[in-house]
Amino acid sequence: MLSPAPIRPSLRARLLVPGAQAAFAAAVVLLAVLHLDRSLAPLDPVTAMLSDYALVPGRWMWDGALILTSTGSALLLVALYRRGLLANPALVAAKALWCVSLLTVAIFAKDPQGGAITTTGKIHLYASAVTCLSLPVVGWALGRRHRDDPRWRRFATWSRRLALAAIPFYLPFIVPFAVNVVLGGHLPTVATGLVERLMMVLEIALLAVLGVWAHRAATTPTKRKSLSLLPASH
Repeated sequence: MLSPAPIRPSLRARLLVPGAQAAFAAAVVLLAVLHLDRSLAPLDPVTAMLSDYALVPGRWMWDGALILTSTGSALLLVALYRRGLLANPALVAAKALWCVSLLTVAIFAKDPQGGAITTTGKIHLYASAVTCLSLPVVGWALGRRHRDDPRWRRFATWSRRLALAAIPFYLPFIVPFAVNVVLGGHLPTVATGLVERLMMVLEIALLAVLGVWAHRAATTPTKRKSLSLLPASH
């Protein structure tokens, strides 16, 4: 009887996760430079929104970070799908929505504070809302789906924890937005920049967990069915 032979993925498949991780790392570097170099971005990280980086001299770094994160997320989506971890069509769509919304935020800049409301600004606003919510939903649902699998229990636990931790940081934005749009009120928010950055850190950590999870899944051998050269004994 021949021993089962592991199926070795193609070179292109093996590069999916490293490519995603490299893109995420480069995006983090660009964001760190924007926060540290005031000549590129003279903003207060406590009060200024992340989208305000689209209005500073270092805008290209902000756009680059979004594009890199979107690209890395797309590679990660393919890797998770190929390994059967992200098989639910709704989750695939939600992860794809995260990728597209990131690009939309990069393409459509926000309206300057106090300026006229434009179509571009509205598109940016709605895309930002989708971006903030879609990844935590994917992380939570993916973790819940695999929480009882002994191979992935640890990754599933951290995926759910980080997703649930990120969602409350979404509330200071969605609640005033709902009040302003639906009820016509003007509910202020406080320290929005700091809140948004804390949410960003949690989502970056969630992407890191998904990246390590995909890497571990890619290195877990999938075996072919065993073949027997001898007739079955009776």
